[in-house]
Amino acid sequence: MPETTQNGDDEFAIRIEGVSKVYGLWSSPGARLNHVMLEMAKSVVPAGSGLERRIDRKVASIYREFPALRPMSLEIRKGESWGFIGVNGSGKSTLLKMISGNLRPSSGRIEVNGRVAILDYSSGLHGDFTGRENIFLKAAVLGMTRRDTEAKLSSIIDFADIGEFIDQPVKTYSSGMMARLGFAIVAHTEADIIITDEALAVGDAFFVQKCMDFIRGFLKRGTFLFVSHSTNDVISLCQKAAWLDHGQVRRIGSARDVADAYLNSHALDHSERYLKSQQQSEAAANQQEPSDVEQPVSPLPAPVAPRARKHVKLNARQIAQLQDYVAPALSNRHPQHQAVIAMDVTAKLSPEDIMNKGHGTGGAKIVFVKLLDNEGRILPFVIGGEEVALRIECIAERKIARPILGFQLRNNLGLTLFANNTASVMTDRDLSVEAGQIMTVDIVFAMPLLQVGDYVVRVGLADGEEASNALLDMQQEALLIQCRTSGSRHGLVNQPLLSVEFRVRDDEGVIAILEGDPT
Repeated sequence: MPETTQNGDDEFAIRIEGVSKVYGLWSSPGARLNHVMLEMAKSVVPAGSGLERRIDRKVASIYREFPALRPMSLEIRKGESWGFIGVNGSGKSTLLKMISGNLRPSSGRIEVNGRVAILDYSSGLHGDFTGRENIFLKAAVLGMTRRDTEAKLSSIIDFADIGEFIDQPVKTYSSGMMARLGFAIVAHTEADIIITDEALAVGDAFFVQKCMDFIRGFLKRGTFLFVSHSTNDVISLCQKAAWLDHGQVRRIGSARDVADAYLNSHALDHSERYLKSQQQSEAAANQQEPSDVEQPVSPLPAPVAPRARKHVKLNARQIAQLQDYVAPALSNRHPQHQAVIAMDVTAKLSPEDIMNKGHGTGGAKIVFVKLLDNEGRILPFVIGGEEVALRIECIAERKIARPILGFQLRNNLGLTLFANNTASVMTDRDLSVEAGQIMTVDIVFAMPLLQVGDYVVRVGLADGEEASNALLDMQQEALLIQCRTSGSRHGLVNQPLLSVEFRVRDDEGVIAILEGDPT
């Protein structure tokens, strides 16, 4: 079990040293008894004998060890928020269960400095007890005294907001009501460390907001550990993160860097599986069944053109030449001009970046990314609310059967504010790009209003369909947008108002109309 430290002078909240967890897997329920008997037999036979080797082989056939978590070390400081990400079975929940004391590690040492509470909403509630009685029960399990619970009872009941059901047996509650009660109790435990596995907030939209307000308030004073598959939630709530993969720690660092590495690896794995399936499909299609009937030579189809199998390789000098290419202007558009917001746009891609920092399976390169106005001119700044075109130019190093271009606008925390791609508009269109050809794509959209801060545009090129494709190249920071004055007073992004109209009326009809010009 984790050791609990009460020394308030220590700056650490959790210290993990060489911790691992190994589970025993059995071939059948009866194998456990067989294993005991075999171990007893092994203890009385001569060491190194043939009989001992036979026993070892038998044991190996009925029992094996599964390392759910391989030895790892980690120190979490007081007040830090940590996210743990990874696919199912990677060891995230196992680690948090050991930290909370619900699971004993196979090796290593865990030291916890403070009171721990787990946001496991329905655990610790007895179905035959009323909600009020369960408050005292679960609060006691979480380490609260009866006096503390009585002092906070009315606040817990108000937070849960389940009305007269507080005096009804919990077994009559809906799952949402049970989760409300469980969250309300945990929110009043005054824990130093809160652990949550997947579930952040529960109930309807109003209670979810109440849950999130509590969690964000706790982040200012306590230590928060969060297991999730949502990298956006991890980036939003956590300062640091750890990526676990098959029981091993793949990466530890800032939440944004770890989330990006995890997503990039996931995308690359998906792309490689897609390419492998495509190759297998092509091989099956090209395989010809032998035939006993002699066929004339002339009607046979021509072999595949060599160009379809052509590959080209670029160097930094060639990419620099391509970047100097001036494409024609866009078609004439009429943007809606709004109050000017100073947002500087900086091209981030250098030829060296393109050669060395791209991410994907290969087969194409994103050569440049530019933000243009309606006359095809590069925008040194954007206003907010006007139509802009994101121009992405790529060169194919092999044939791209179904190209997809996409982009994301991300803030300095790495949160995606909005994103889109070309897959939806190319569903019924046939477009392929041969090796050596250059493809230019203009994605036109209304520029949103942004808060003050730095933003990056991430772009990617894939081959396939939206649901299943291979990522050929991705540039994480293709453009930098620096917003110095805010056009969004509410929310992370905003859209400009087109018009505002007030109508005042009484029983006799409309007596006043006031129109406002948002510009």
